[in-house]
Amino acid sequence: MIASLFDSSALRTIRPVLAGAAAIFVMALPVSAHVEKHFPVQGRPVVILQNASGHIEVKSWKKQEVMVVGDQASKNVSIDTEQAGSRIEVDTQIVDPSARPADLIANYVITVPEETELQIRTDSGSIVVESVHGDLTFETIAADVNLQDVGGLLTIKSTEGTIVCTRCDGSISAQTVSGNVKLFQPVMDHVTVHTTAGNIFFDGDFLKHGIYLLKSDTGNTEVRFGKASSFDLTATSVQGTVFNQAKLQPDKHGHHLKLPRFSTSAAFVSGTYGDGNAKVELDSFSGTIKISSRD
Repeated sequence: MIASLFDSSALRTIRPVLAGAAAIFVMALPVSAHVEKHFPVQGRPVVILQNASGHIEVKSWKKQEVMVVGDQASKNVSIDTEQAGSRIEVDTQIVDPSARPADLIANYVITVPEETELQIRTDSGSIVVESVHGDLTFETIAADVNLQDVGGLLTIKSTEGTIVCTRCDGSISAQTVSGNVKLFQPVMDHVTVHTTAGNIFFDGDFLKHGIYLLKSDTGNTEVRFGKASSFDLTATSVQGTVFNQAKLQPDKHGHHLKLPRFSTSAAFVSGTYGDGNAKVELDSFSGTIKISSRD
């Protein structure tokens, strides 16, 4: 009886059933697509990317060419590209807004000349940029931004994504609501960071004549500086605490600093480290501020 299951008549009966099941299975799989495009450019190109969700990686090479490699999760999104001179625009179009979030993902790997201006906007996912030098702008809602060995004028706006900048040079302006901001070994003479509920971590030297403004309303701020640093410091937490391990001298420049008018009990530290070449201001409403030497 068992052998009869494998005779020709049985197989003729089973084949259509198997074929139908296979067709249903294939139709159930998400339809993905792979896009690869190359754009020759001149001088310093501008790359503009708009995405809803996904991983975005940007790296550099020596070629005067922009290469865009995109992978879309399903037919519910499409990848559109356009070139106008040395401006390259990449746009993820949502075909069906009612589709599942997993079907609206588009991942990108973009390779650009070392001197390139970037403008990237995405809602969720992650952004990784390495060894690109130019004016870099990022706007996200929940995407993490990880920058390494980049330089130029960096502007970052995020709602809840984490911002990490490692060995970045130039200047940075970073704003986030609940995300953390971490700066490792920055070579920057102008740093402005403001987070409402996130934490700030700064580990590096303060450059001569640099200006560093770090503000976290309810989060904590930690600063670790090198002994070669030279700066004037003011640190204020209205309802929090300031822990200062830096050996400060009285302000050498004759500034008469006062507590904020709205609080006479705020935690407050001011003074000069070294010659006071840089300006460092740390501000919080209810968070903890900690200052210490890295060495």
